[in-house]
Amino acid sequence: MRLNEIYEKYRDHINFLCVYIKEAHPTDGWLGRYNQQEGILHAQPNSLNERAEIAEVCILKLNLKMPMVLDDMTNFAEESYKALPDRFYIVDAEGKVAWRGEAGPWGFDIDVWERSILDCIR
Repeated sequence: MRLNEIYEKYRDHINFLCVYIKEAHPTDGWLGRYNQQEGILHAQPNSLNERAEIAEVCILKLNLKMPMVLDDMTNFAEESYKALPDRFYIVDAEGKVAWRGEAGPWGFDIDVWERSILDCIR
């Protein structure tokens, strides 16, 4: 998977972190056709433990190598970064957003993200 390739390639130069936010397509909300076809069927979690269980399934299904943390149940990270459903960010050493990708899934451009990583570490 390309995410893992980029993580392995640059992890000695920058810190990677995947933030698991609220469920984008829960069974008790707007359930997407892809989720139905792939059997990705989860209700919106009501606790951090429930969110952690779904995040663990995500890590395993994707074989994700980079570390993952959970957004809190107030959805602070998602609200702060407007990351739903997914988005790439590069945050500098001072904690400021150095680059922000377009909202996914259409703006989920891994090649642009990698070029932006290279720009930041040069």
